[in-house]
Amino acid sequence: MSAYGKYQNAYKRASVNTMDQNKLIVMLYDGAIKNITFGVEQMRLGNVEKTHTHLVKSKNIVAELMASLNMDKGGEVAKNLRSLYSYMFGQLIESNMSKNPEPALLVRKLLMELREAWVAIGKKSAGVQPAAATPQPNMGPQPGMAPRAAAALGGSPRPQPSNPAQAGERRINLRG
Repeated sequence: MSAYGKYQNAYKRASVNTMDQNKLIVMLYDGAIKNITFGVEQMRLGNVEKTHTHLVKSKNIVAELMASLNMDKGGEVAKNLRSLYSYMFGQLIESNMSKNPEPALLVRKLLMELREAWVAIGKKSAGVQPAAATPQPNMGPQPGMAPRAAAALGGSPRPQPSNPAQAGERRINLRG
């Protein structure tokens, strides 16, 4: 890896590890959308290897989004997101195996809609009282999500602390 690549990975790790969870989720959506776009473009050009690489990256990001859901506290929202992510995961596999862009394009459209919703949640949360004042259901990322997200986005994960308190555990509070 070049020196530039090492610096770029270090920058990704640092930004992911200090970012609030809402922004991290939006960043994961951006990465999946970008990789689907590249994968479909490569599919149309007939480049099987690059198609596979980009669709697998997208699939891995969707898997990370699914793994980060807090099913205990997220209630119906987390269950619905898990089902949707599972569907997306399968559609990305189908698109990659059949070299048909339609399933991947459908996933990209769904991810774009979810991204818009998370951006709106982030804007709304920025103008609301601190979460400690009004406890809300929590479906957000689990401890250790930042290192896994860095890996999903192409960075190298740092070792995860075994104690969630050491991981700087932060979760997303949904306000509706």
